[in-house]
Amino acid sequence: MSDGFLWLLFADACMAGVILSVQLVVYPGFSYHTEPGLDRWHRQYTKNISLLVVPLMTGQLLGGFYWFFARPGLAPGVYAFTVCLLWGITFRTFVPLHRRIGQGVADKQDLSLLVSRNWYRTILWLLLFAWHLSSYLGWLPH
Repeated sequence: MSDGFLWLLFADACMAGVILSVQLVVYPGFSYHTEPGLDRWHRQYTKNISLLVVPLMTGQLLGGFYWFFARPGLAPGVYAFTVCLLWGITFRTFVPLHRRIGQGVADKQDLSLLVSRNWYRTILWLLLFAWHLSSYLGWLPH
C-alpha cells in the first residue's frame, strides 16, 4: 500500500478514538441527564459530533471502495466489508435510538441499549483500525 493511503489510516485512527470516547464517556453519561434536559443536550451533541463523524465515516466508505477497486485483495476486501457493516449497524440500530432520544421519548432501556449495543461498533472500529494498520505495515497480505 502506498503512502497515499495514509489519509484513510488516519481516518481509521480518528474513528477508533471517537468511538472509544463515545463508548466510555458520552453514552454512559446520557443516563445522568434529567429527562427534560436530555433531549436538548442530545440534539446539540448529535449536531456537533456529526461534524466530526460524518466526514470520517464517509471518507472510510469512499476510501475503502477506492482501495478495494484500485488494489483488489484480501485486506481491502475485509476493510470495505467491515466499513459497510459499520454503516449498516449505525443506520439500523443507532440512528433510530438517537432519534428517540432527540425526540424526548427514550427511556432507560433505550439508553442502556445504546451503551450495550455500541460495544459491537467499538470492537469493529478498533479491529478495522488494527486490520488496516497491520496491512499498511506489511503484516497482512495486500
